[in-house]
Amino acid sequence: MQKTLVTFLLDRTGSMERIKNDTIGGFNAYLEGLTEGAAADDTEFTFVQFDSVSIDKVCVSKPVKEVDKLTDATYSPRAWTPLIDASYKTIKAVETAVAGSDKKVVITIQTDGEENASTEHSWQDLNDLIKEKTKLGWQFNFLGVGIDAYNQGAKMGIATANTMSATLDPQQMRAAYRFSGGNAAVFASGLAGSTSYSKAQKLSAGDAHDDADPVFPVPPTATVGMPPRKKTGTTPKVKSRPIVDDLDLTK
Repeated sequence: MQKTLVTFLLDRTGSMERIKNDTIGGFNAYLEGLTEGAAADDTEFTFVQFDSVSIDKVCVSKPVKEVDKLTDATYSPRAWTPLIDASYKTIKAVETAVAGSDKKVVITIQTDGEENASTEHSWQDLNDLIKEKTKLGWQFNFLGVGIDAYNQGAKMGIATANTMSATLDPQQMRAAYRFSGGNAAVFASGLAGSTSYSKAQKLSAGDAHDDADPVFPVPPTATVGMPPRKKTGTTPKVKSRPIVDDLDLTK
């Protein structure tokens, strides 16, 4: 059977503290859904957490049945949300990791808030990259918790069918994660051509926002990330610096 690499990019920023325990339970439900599939023996799992302090590898291309569950000790929310930079760098790192192979690719991106800290890439950069990889058959899922995920998903270039806007209700949140993992497992097994959510799944997860395709024109020169500065009569030159380091997912 063709192998599948599933990568999960988890928001570890300060606002996640309010739902820390539910996020831990939800992520573990994602793993349960992923490991129960018929292709579990042929599925590898990469887990990355991000905030404005760092982007960190928890595991890389590990057999999914051997992945440790998330715990209070291994998940500590802090800092700001460089969603664009973290997503872009993760995708590029996965691109390098699967180069020369025929692995199926699934990437799930989770957050509970808005972009507020990226310095290197724009929404347009990320949108172009995700659309490029989607054309190659890569599957992207955007799991927004406690937010209307659809406009943000559209900025990223992720299809409405692959976007979930979960509530803060613990049971519904857990369901959203589990559906995400389960859909990835069915895709890995070859029984589904995508990881898109069904209407029933969205309803079960309390998704009340999936009523229309969002329209969000992404300006090619979109400005991201730099904090507001006090007016001093002159415009200081600001050197863009990486808020998170580049990522190597080959080892």
